[in-house]
Amino acid sequence: MSKVLVSNGNIGSATATILANLGHDVCLLVRKPDSNPELEKLGITITVADAAKSETLAQAFEGVDAFFFVSPLVENMVELAAHLIAAAKQAGVKHIVRSSANGATPDAPIAMGKLHGQVEQLIKNSGIAYTIVQPATFFQNIFGSIGTIKSQQAFYGSAGEGKNGLVDVRDIAAVAATAINEGAKHVGKTYIVTGPEAISNADMATVLSKKLGKEIKYVNLSAADLGKAYKGYGMGDWVVNALLELDNITKLGYVANLSDDVKSVTGRIPISFGQFVDDNLAGFK
Repeated sequence: MSKVLVSNGNIGSATATILANLGHDVCLLVRKPDSNPELEKLGITITVADAAKSETLAQAFEGVDAFFFVSPLVENMVELAAHLIAAAKQAGVKHIVRSSANGATPDAPIAMGKLHGQVEQLIKNSGIAYTIVQPATFFQNIFGSIGTIKSQQAFYGSAGEGKNGLVDVRDIAAVAATAINEGAKHVGKTYIVTGPEAISNADMATVLSKKLGKEIKYVNLSAADLGKAYKGYGMGDWVVNALLELDNITKLGYVANLSDDVKSVTGRIPISFGQFVDDNLAGFK
């Protein structure tokens, strides 16, 4: 089996777990030394490097055959990605699988789509075989509202009644891991990864109410008020604007598209929001 370097994070950890269970030699790329007993039990090793410091990357990519590549939502995403892609090319990496974003293009109308699209273009221009995974917004983002769900029986946003093809991180990981494990048949492909249905924040509130046995409300705020709340949590202006842009295109109906790619790649239907809540019920309670 191949040696795979995997970016750290929710998607990365889930992908690393699948790949390790398939018998691959998996290294998790982290910025700071950390310990994860659950992953280490699977034989996953931790590799410390910082994409902002190119000189730290050569050792991380040594002997790597495939790279699963996720970026945090930061303003210098493209610069950091360029460092990683250059290091991968220098090391002779044969396959990059990139977790991008639904609707990403270099000229996308919102920052999130534009930056992810520019990173995709860098990968395509690198000459390395690639597979692009473009997921919708994650179910797991609702964890950021656990505090108000518990204390106020409510969560907040500015997407109005707009629907989104929301997806479970585990489905993104399953598609990415399959692309790495099966290799050549997925090279040059772009997969749109969505859940089984487009749902609104109000739809999620209905499901949460049923599963938790108490009324959970979705409260729609103006973009200005939500932005103030985000900044109150310490978020910087750039990230706040990027998140508000996503809510706006959701409100306008631009992210309600669905895809069969989870089933076509992995052979199973994507996880529903109801199943996601069932699987995480203890955390919501």
